[in-house]
Amino acid sequence: MQRIACSLIGAALAVICALVALMLSDAFTPGRVPPMLAFWAACGAGGMLVAGLVMLERTSRDRHPVPALYGR
Repeated sequence: MQRIACSLIGAALAVICALVALMLSDAFTPGRVPPMLAFWAACGAGGMLVAGLVMLERTSRDRHPVPALYGR
């Protein structure tokens, strides 16, 4: 599950980097990127980032050697 979480985080960061590159190129020639497309892509990237971080937190909490630290 940790590999899936890391791939989700990596994909989210790749989408964010692509959006930044598109927005910077759109500054030179306006109208290339529709604003709603950029908005929904950013929402999807945020969702993937949050999902990956939640999955990482669950796997690290489940495998922690001292469960008393987490109230179990």
